[in-house]
Amino acid sequence: MKRIYLSTYGVAFSDYESLKKQVEEFKDFQLGVEYATSWTTPDFFEKLDAQIENMRGIPATIHSPFVEICTVPGSEEERKMEEAFTRACGYYKAFNATSMVFHTNEGAFPEEEKEAKRMRVREVLLDWHKRLHAQGIEMTVENVGYPKKKNLLFDYEQFIQLFRELPEEIGCLIDTGHAMLNGWDIVKLIETLGPRIRGYHLNNNDGIHDSHYPLYDPEGIYSPEQIDDVLRAIACYSPDADIGIEYAPDHRFTQKSLYEDIRRIERVTRDCRARVWDRRPKK
Repeated sequence: MKRIYLSTYGVAFSDYESLKKQVEEFKDFQLGVEYATSWTTPDFFEKLDAQIENMRGIPATIHSPFVEICTVPGSEEERKMEEAFTRACGYYKAFNATSMVFHTNEGAFPEEEKEAKRMRVREVLLDWHKRLHAQGIEMTVENVGYPKKKNLLFDYEQFIQLFRELPEEIGCLIDTGHAMLNGWDIVKLIETLGPRIRGYHLNNNDGIHDSHYPLYDPEGIYSPEQIDDVLRAIACYSPDADIGIEYAPDHRFTQKSLYEDIRRIERVTRDCRARVWDRRPKK
């Protein structure tokens, strides 16, 4: 595990002072921040721009804009997507980030169009990989979509296949909440993709909505034991992956409980790594 990052979603993409406090008052080890680079509030960019200096020195990753990448070539939608992602690249450099995560898609598509849309997504990801690589930007791709929104474009096997087809330089990012909603075997997924997974968004939910509960929320669909199993798999099969804490900005967590979760994540993954190391043949 490289580092733990707090998503700006946890402060509704607005209360950056609270987020900075969460980062700076945690003394066990240094935390980072994952910055969203688009949202619907009119003052979003003004507030984000102010953080370039305010958060200087804090490790960072970037979440690409929440806009559709599965666009029609030459369309106005594609033009707006290009503008949004170009702006995100500027934030990557400004925050001295170490990776940028892409969603495969945002919207839903009719079943008969899905194969063509999956091909289009691959095309767009490859195009942006070339652009980002030229700028020294590390790229990851996240699993998205779930039944209630009817926007799952890549199912379990198709998502794995996607990384057999994309260049090795493009990493995978697993959002545990999205995987839970689709009934995916998260531990097996981690075992299968292994070190190709370069990052995680950790959260729990109610099994229906992408509600971004804290990992150990008592109402979460995954029990604490199941969460710990996921963390052990992360430590064993993708030990160099970054961890993003992606909780909703609501009453379900406090700074104290957030720190408790972070310490449990670190403890469970550390203990698993130690056991794996102990099982290695002695020279």
